[in-house]
Amino acid sequence: MKKELEYSYPEKEGVDSRLIMNFLNEAEKTGSEIHGIIIIRHNKVIFEAYNEPYRAEIPHIMHSFTKCLTNTAVGLAFTQGLLDLDDPILKFLPEYEKDASEYLKRATIRNLITMRSGQSRGIGGNEWRPLKTSWLDAYFKVPFVKEPGSEFIYSSGNSYILSAIVQRLTGRTCREYLRENITEKIGTNDFDWMVSPEGICSGGNGVSLTVEDMARIGLLYLNKGEWEGEQLLSREWVDYAMGRRDLIPAPEGRKEYNFHWEHEGDLWEAKGMFGQTCALIPELDMVVAYTAADDRYVFSGILQRELADQVKKGGALEEKNGQILKDKGLRMTLENKNRSAEGHYVPAKPEYRFILDGRTDQITEISLILGEKEIIYGIRDHRGFHKVTAGKDCWLHGVTTMTGGYLHHQYEVEKARVSACAYWSDRNTLMMEWRYPEMAFFDHVSLTWEDGRVRIKRWVNMNSEALERPEITVEAV
Repeated sequence: MKKELEYSYPEKEGVDSRLIMNFLNEAEKTGSEIHGIIIIRHNKVIFEAYNEPYRAEIPHIMHSFTKCLTNTAVGLAFTQGLLDLDDPILKFLPEYEKDASEYLKRATIRNLITMRSGQSRGIGGNEWRPLKTSWLDAYFKVPFVKEPGSEFIYSSGNSYILSAIVQRLTGRTCREYLRENITEKIGTNDFDWMVSPEGICSGGNGVSLTVEDMARIGLLYLNKGEWEGEQLLSREWVDYAMGRRDLIPAPEGRKEYNFHWEHEGDLWEAKGMFGQTCALIPELDMVVAYTAADDRYVFSGILQRELADQVKKGGALEEKNGQILKDKGLRMTLENKNRSAEGHYVPAKPEYRFILDGRTDQITEISLILGEKEIIYGIRDHRGFHKVTAGKDCWLHGVTTMTGGYLHHQYEVEKARVSACAYWSDRNTLMMEWRYPEMAFFDHVSLTWEDGRVRIKRWVNMNSEALERPEITVEAV
């Protein structure tokens, strides 16, 4: 049976609630978003909150925080004596030895886990997610041109190779291996992990977790691999992972990078793209885990300045501030109170169906139903028919199959939760906001009636590729 985390309140654990409020307020000012957050001190949760429509029970795509899990699986194999950090990777993948360069032959597990493989370039998850052929073959097609260990080049491809090695050693995917030996014991939920066409966990990305799941993983590392008296990961491994043992100097222009735990100041952080973060503050016996939409990665500095630095200073603790913080947490929302402009255009028909030639995003049809209380927007493309139902001047929650990989870092999910609102932002423009509680992304779609035509735009808050799709113009007949 899953053991629940113990809860306390900030002042009881030596933290002034105002410091947490200051962190949240400063974070809000940046324009980036925190979707969910848990703060733990002395192994007790002292604050937890979620910005609607993001919720405690909804897993969030972790992006590169997944590497922390892959590395933990490697650490488990290390703990069980199945591998050594200085083992050559070709020891486990001998089929690639025949054509290997001398650099590749010398590449080790340590080189890959510290992002110093010797390859000519890095490999991103968005490059491989659409790939239907062997990811192992794709990795080894990238030349090894430098001495392994000599230069930092961040690559999700390295993590995929580590995932493949764990699977060959154990006969289980990283997800299965961790579930049997670690994650069930520390109480995480069962979690999804994308697999490659070869049936191997994607390694560098592809896991979805709740904020609490992240926090539990952070606690395992904060407590040096021990959970309720059982040493799940060896202390030696945790010391390697955190850079306390055999520290490699920080790459130029970057924080110190260990086994996907970046270190600067008081923070050790395992991060995923767009701000998914588990931060350890060992000096304060603290874990801060949050999901986010933060493509500028501004929250780390605010966490150091507004929380870590201030808690270290100490000071008076007033319990009355705890209720103010609690009230703030209960009111957090990103569902903007948008209302339609007065005197806006009223379309001539309640329903529209536009036939297209498929040249834009392979869309062959766009449909629109304008109800009194809801707006239904649909498209037909190469994946089928998809729709989003948005509340008119309010939010509706549902699911959608809407195509979005081209705006969402090439994550194309078969079905996604969506929270959607529609309103007339000006006299002629119907605006929709689509939020996906399982992702960092949210889309806007605008339809502007003008001179007998409708101009349709779609764009996203952040992406590794294009931020908007080509505009579509149709006749409003």
